[in-house]
Amino acid sequence: MSGLLASQPLLPALGLASVIILVLSIVVLVFRHRSSKPGGGRKTSIVVNGEANKEDTRQKALILFGTQTGTAERFSKQLKSELAARYGDGNRYEVLDMEEFKAEELHKEKLVFFMMATYGDGEPTDNAADFYGWLVKASSDADKGIGNGKLLEGVSFGVFGLGNKQYEHFCAVGKRVHKALVNLGANALVRRGDGDDDEDIEADFESWRTELYAALDKSDILAKSSAGDPGVTQIVAAAETVASYQVEILTGADAAGAEDVTTDAPVSGNGTSKDSPFLARISALRELHTPQSDRSCVHVELDVSGSDITYEAGDHVGIMPENSREVVERAAAALGYPQETVFRLRVPEGNPHMMAQPFAGGAITLRAALARYADLLSPVSKPALQALSAFADGEDAARLHRLLSPEGAAEYKAWHQQSRCLLEVLEEFPNIKPPLGAFFGSIMQRLQTRFYSISSSPLQHPKSIHVTCAVVLETTATGRVHEGIASYFLKQKAPGARVPVFVRHSSFRLPRDPAAPIIMVGPGTGLAPFRGFLQERAALLAKGTKLGQAYLFFGCRKRAEDYIYQEELEAYARDGTLTKLFVAFSRDGATKDYVQHHMAREADLIAPVLQEAGPGHFYVCGDAKHMAKDVARTAVAIVEKAQGVSTGQAESILKRMSDAGRIQKDVW
Repeated sequence: MSGLLASQPLLPALGLASVIILVLSIVVLVFRHRSSKPGGGRKTSIVVNGEANKEDTRQKALILFGTQTGTAERFSKQLKSELAARYGDGNRYEVLDMEEFKAEELHKEKLVFFMMATYGDGEPTDNAADFYGWLVKASSDADKGIGNGKLLEGVSFGVFGLGNKQYEHFCAVGKRVHKALVNLGANALVRRGDGDDDEDIEADFESWRTELYAALDKSDILAKSSAGDPGVTQIVAAAETVASYQVEILTGADAAGAEDVTTDAPVSGNGTSKDSPFLARISALRELHTPQSDRSCVHVELDVSGSDITYEAGDHVGIMPENSREVVERAAAALGYPQETVFRLRVPEGNPHMMAQPFAGGAITLRAALARYADLLSPVSKPALQALSAFADGEDAARLHRLLSPEGAAEYKAWHQQSRCLLEVLEEFPNIKPPLGAFFGSIMQRLQTRFYSISSSPLQHPKSIHVTCAVVLETTATGRVHEGIASYFLKQKAPGARVPVFVRHSSFRLPRDPAAPIIMVGPGTGLAPFRGFLQERAALLAKGTKLGQAYLFFGCRKRAEDYIYQEELEAYARDGTLTKLFVAFSRDGATKDYVQHHMAREADLIAPVLQEAGPGHFYVCGDAKHMAKDVARTAVAIVEKAQGVSTGQAESILKRMSDAGRIQKDVW
């Protein structure tokens, strides 16, 4: 048996002619849906009674996002929802993943908003890389007098960048995109917004949206509909305004074959992209720290035989994790449903602003949905709280109203800074039981893929990908012991288990000329890609290839606890794969000893590699907040002294080397 909540059964007594008309209408709808391709400047056909001869001439507001963790995508959907509520159906609103948009058609758009996250060392996210490259090149060409310098004249836009001020290149991508758009003649409708994830990115986004709506209200770009609500945001949502899926509860034969955690994730891809993950078998898993260590780091080997996966040393592997059994049990209890509940989600008819389904759309148990698709342990967002508030009453409603109100801003900030995750919030308000449709539609965020630098080389392991994974274990401000979702997911797996993976290619590469000298700096798990580099050099050395000098600066806390891959590294230093190995032990001596201190002591060795006219390559991998900054400062000091230049000149030299691909960073 199955029951569709909040829906009506199809008319049971349709005449034959009516059935034929209905079927033909559905065929036309399906055909048009499948034949449409994402791209700028499209006109949308309106299908009425099976006829598709009318064009949607309403003004379109296009929202493009570049995201790595899902926040930019969430902000895009929030902006779309608010635009629709504020300006009504006199306009149309579209959210697109940036990799689905044809950059060369941007000039056809009239109003575009960009949600741009910065990733790693000031780089665009994977899904934004192609668009970003096109835009920056078009802007550069315009500066050189090549092409059309007014290509985007007539396009109005807004940019909101997402980043973290603790990183060196805060919101660099958003800043460059804004500059390039202006350079190509586009009109900035609102100032560029810079969201700081280290503070309160939600408040930054809210402030930017307030300015955006004020600018839109003064312009005539969007039609002002009487059905629209001029309020910028709602403090507490009404239940009927919360975007919700229809939920079909399945029982008996209808529930048979539902996706569950007792079976492997339902993927059958080739592992070449996030849309086509491959179920890789764990062929080996071992602890890298000694028993004396109070932390954990595991070495995992993934067998990718039977896939189309190819990789190079320096690439990344994406792993799709699952929440632990305990977390899932607590979440199901908080929602008030048995874990074994089998259901199916449907997008409500007539709701053009509904997001895509969080999973494939087939029958699934609540246990599997919470384990594989729901981000239950990340800090909860303000829009999620607003949606949750729609189902609160009494004291819970009063408290949420206070937290979300302007008067409660200070209380909310203090509450938010404690990094309360969604699971904690559900347990903190046990009387609030949101319907499943609202939970998956507006409250839950999608569980994101975790990426790891591959720590092997295909020259030695063509069908095996090695991962060096630090197991995250920390106590939050609320006292919750936080276990890293992906790292614990991997650590608790047994050899033979299968996990969904795919490869993300990187530009982090060894020099094309094996004879070029290299310096590698990577403490902790920052060693991972360099282990792949060393395997590659060892394979080349075995073939008789002439290798350039290679120096590795590695760091850990204590020799007896977390000197990972010690035997391998010291063997490479003996056989010539490594010219010399430097290891900093930060807690073995009376004073802290870090990789940058070893670099300073070995300045004479490093300086020749940092010659702009030379062939040397310099690599850094690991923590971006502190280590990478310290390493960069040390490199500047080395160039200053060795070349007799000022700090500014040294920085310029290193920047040009970076632009030429001779200084590369894989930082997080």
